[in-house]
Parts: sequence; structure tokens; C-alpha cells
Amino acid sequence: MQTLEGKIYCEPLQIRDCGLEDFRGTLELQHKLVEQRRQNQIGDTILLVEHQPVITLGARQSANKLLIERDKLAAKGIDVVDIRRGGGATAHNPGQIVFYPILNLQELHLDINEYIRTLEQIGIELLEQLGVEAQRRKGFPGLWVKNNSQFWKIASIGVRVSRQITHHGMAINIQNDLSIFEAIVPCGLENVKMTSVLNETGKEYLMQDVKNNLSQLLKSHFKSKIRNQKSDIRHLPDWLRRPMPTAGEYSKTSDIVSSLGLETICMNANCPNRGQCWARGTATVLILGNICTRGCKFCSVAKGKPLPADKTEPGRIAELAKKLKLQYLVITSVNRDDLPDGGAAHFRDCINEVRRQCPGVKFEILTPDFRDCQAEAIDILAQATPFVFAHNVETVPSLYKKARAGGDYKRSLNLLKFAKDKYGSLPTKSSIMLGLGETDEEVEQVLKDLRAVDCDRLTIGQYLKPSKDSLEVVNYVTPAKFDLWKQKATDLGFDWVISAPFARSSYFAEMEAAK
Repeated sequence: MQTLEGKIYCEPLQIRDCGLEDFRGTLELQHKLVEQRRQNQIGDTILLVEHQPVITLGARQSANKLLIERDKLAAKGIDVVDIRRGGGATAHNPGQIVFYPILNLQELHLDINEYIRTLEQIGIELLEQLGVEAQRRKGFPGLWVKNNSQFWKIASIGVRVSRQITHHGMAINIQNDLSIFEAIVPCGLENVKMTSVLNETGKEYLMQDVKNNLSQLLKSHFKSKIRNQKSDIRHLPDWLRRPMPTAGEYSKTSDIVSSLGLETICMNANCPNRGQCWARGTATVLILGNICTRGCKFCSVAKGKPLPADKTEPGRIAELAKKLKLQYLVITSVNRDDLPDGGAAHFRDCINEVRRQCPGVKFEILTPDFRDCQAEAIDILAQATPFVFAHNVETVPSLYKKARAGGDYKRSLNLLKFAKDKYGSLPTKSSIMLGLGETDEEVEQVLKDLRAVDCDRLTIGQYLKPSKDSLEVVNYVTPAKFDLWKQKATDLGFDWVISAPFARSSYFAEMEAAK
């Protein structure tokens, strides 16, 4: 058994009880263990801790809202610490159980979204053991308890992944003093009320018993994830198996994106090309938050009520372009039906700010369908040309009700036509998934419909189920069939086509810069 200071519960997953600890000391310990894990000097390790009163601020500045000045908090014995995990402001104090997993996701065969879902499930099961029924809320991080028609937050999640090694983690309110949350807007979510096990049940527990229960859940879940992930891989045909990404440029891209508090569609949509693209130093930036106003069943992006547009985002994207030395930047967004212009002005501002700081960068924008404001949105975006204008029809019309209930096939075609009419010679582009039960005749008609609105460029790829709640794959299309579709699309007049199992709308998009 490898020895660490503190209490060891098991191997190969080592769980260490840090007791009641100052946050800054635990943060320093996390950094030390992350580096040791990266160098394989230790195995996967999880820290369990209660903290002295502290408020921590995450990487997303717009979600860091203090309601009391720092000096007044210090006078009350509450520390304030800026850190680089995901999410916004949260608080810790005695009686709250916090756990910090330091795991190698590559060795566990987990992506970040599956990892977060695992943490949530562990929290749900722990709370159930303590007499509390907690649940996820799509689009709202953490765990929630429903009281009548209101949701109260009982657990917070904020993680960071650096070169495939996780740190930071999850905090669950057991019997802590909840008044500390009155100093912040928890995670930047207005009108959120916090609760605890004590609040919900009236029962107090020995924190050591809570830690023992949590330790058993952690061991159980992460062992089963290794088995399940290996089993799932065997169901894929050979041409859809890919090795996990290695370090180098992948890690560099991951670290820079995370440090700037930016979202990517690569992570939020569980894109299978993430390792390959990030290893080339490219990523598709997801603007306007990671909460969509629609709930398309082919997509794993969360649905809910989005936060207001973050005015600091254009500057942070420009910083990303500089740090990665980008020559080609793809920008996409969730659907923002809550905004009068569908988010078009924010697209424009992001492009113009990057262009101001990095004049040589070329752009591709992958937009939503701007449901109620297409003409207005196209006019606004004209203030940021040139770019490649992309909008995905995604699938054949007969599957819209099943896969894309919030969309409309004719509306999507109309948007591409609007863009071509407004922007003239600027390229337009779309993408379609195969494997949802479409027929060859339906696919061919979609290609003809796209050419009828002068769509220039096309990607065709295999649908892969991105989350447990997403649509099932109906069939896996062979590489040879993708080659046939590429030839068909070329014959119809598309001047740039990628048709392959792993093709996605922004896959090798930087190659378009040479056109």
C-alpha cells in the first residue's frame, strides 16, 4: 500500500480524510497531488474535507457576485479566494462535506460530462442515505431539493481538468450554517435559496459517518465506471474506435480554455474529435453560455434558462486566439430564443474584438436558426464580415419532430438563403448526421435542398449518442457509404465536402482558410 499523510481507506483509489482544514492549505495540497498524479507518482486520490469559513470565486467572472465587501467578510472571519475551477461563487464552512477527486480521466475512460454526471449521482445517493431526495436540474449545476413548487440548492459542483487530471469537486450541505451564502449569489444564479440535510430532515449526523458513507460510494462508482466504459467501447464498430488523447498540445489547449473560463462545443456536446482537434491547437468556442433554450434530443447541451450575455466574453476569446496563435476560429452558440436578436450582436462583438486584437484571424460562425429574427440577425452579422456562415440542418425533415423538436427544416433553409442573398460571395455551409433512421432518398433530397439555396460547403457525419438521455443510434454507416455520399455531394455542386464517420460541422474547418 502506498502511504500518504492522513487516513487511507483503500487502493487503488486512495481516499484521504483531511479533517477540518483551511481552504488555501487544501488548495495547495491539491496542486501538489495533481502534479504527482500527472507523473504517476501516486494513484487516483480523493480528498474529503470540511473547510473553515471561506468564499471561493470561479473562473467565470460574471458568476462571481459578492454581496458583502471583502474587508467586511474578513472581519467576520470569512476568507475569499480566487481560483480557476469552473462555475462561480460558492461558500464552504464546517458541517459541509467537500470532496476533491484527483483522477486521471484518460485512464478511467471518462469524458468531462460523464465525470460530472458521476459526481452528481454520488451526491444523490449520499443524500438519499441521509433521508433527502435530491435531483439534477438540466441547465442548473449542482443538486437540488424540490419543496412544493420551489427548488432549493443543496450541493454545488465546480471542477477543473488539466492535462486529463481532475481537481476541485463537489460540496454538499449537511448541517452547516447556511447564513454564509447570504454574502454571495450562489454560482451567479439569482434568487437561489440554499438548504441542507439538517434543514430538510431536522436530523444531525456524525460527519465521520457521512465521510464513511461517501467513501464507499466513491469506490463503488469509479470502479463500475471503468467496467462500463470498457464494455461500451466493444459495441462500436472498429472504424468508430479512437484512442484517448495524449498530452502535449491537447493539454495546452485544455488548460488555456479552462483558465479563461470559456466554454467549447467540444466539451458540452461530447464531441468525439476533441482529442484530435485540441492536439492540433484548435477548438470551437461556445458563446452565450452553455444552457440552451431548446432541448434537441440528439444533443447533450443542457436546456434551461440561460444567464445574460457576458460582456467580457469577446475579450477572453481574443485572449484565447492570442495564446493559441489561432489563424482560424470557429464560433458557435446555444439557441438563445430569449434574446430579441437571438444573440447575433454577441456573435458580431466577439468577431470584431478578436479581429481588433488579432487582425490575421479568419472566422467561421455556426449559428442557431434565429427563429423569430432572421432578417434582423443577418443584418447585424453583416457588421462583422467576412466569415464562413454555417447553419446546420442536422437531419432529414421527417426526423425533426423526433430529433429537433424546436427546429424547423424550412426555417433553416431560409436562413441559409438569407445569408447567401445578403453576403453574396461569402461561403455558406451546413451539416447533416446519419444513423438516426433516415433513408438514402431523404438524405439525397436534403443535399438537393441545400444546393437549391446555394449552400457551398457540407459535412456529413455519423450520429453518436452523446449522453444517456439522447436518442439511440439506429445504425452505423460504413466509411465506404460516406465516400459515396461525398461523391454525390460533389456531383451536386458543393465545392467543399467532408463526409466521414467522425465528420462534424467544424471538423478540420481550419483547412477552409486556404480556400
